[in-house]
Amino acid sequence: MKAILLLFLLSFLLPQENTAQIKVNINIGSQPVWGPTGYDYARFYYLPDLDMYYDINRREYMYNENNRWIYINHLPDRYRNYDLFKGYKVVFKEDRPYTNHAIHLNKYKGFRNNNQQQAIIYSKDKKYHIIKGHPGNNGGNGNNGNKGNNGNKGNKKNKKD
Repeated sequence: MKAILLLFLLSFLLPQENTAQIKVNINIGSQPVWGPTGYDYARFYYLPDLDMYYDINRREYMYNENNRWIYINHLPDRYRNYDLFKGYKVVFKEDRPYTNHAIHLNKYKGFRNNNQQQAIIYSKDKKYHIIKGHPGNNGGNGNNGNKGNNGNKGNKKNKKD
């Protein structure tokens, strides 16, 4: 019994090995070819020109209409001629950036009509070759030439905040 008590007390006194948890998120393969280069992980894009978000995981756009967030899998018709490859995208790594929409609207208004950001499709970096539609992806036949509403038509989906 004394031996067990001694071991128990020693377990608190002896230095213990610390383990660190490191979480690394990488979703390059999920990002669209019109997304900006330089990010291994992105959860949402904010498109200042259109005042809307793009949800990378869902592959849908989000915009506010009458205080409701609408999810849609293509750009609204009023933006059908918008060139996603040239427009500026603000990258968000967290979920639900739209909860700070008023801040983003003001903070990123200076990026409207800014065509200085390189789209993934134009990058020669091999890490982007895994993306379907990238010219370096020999097996992919995605949306590499598709501009505007990204090809798909679908129904609106409402999301209450």
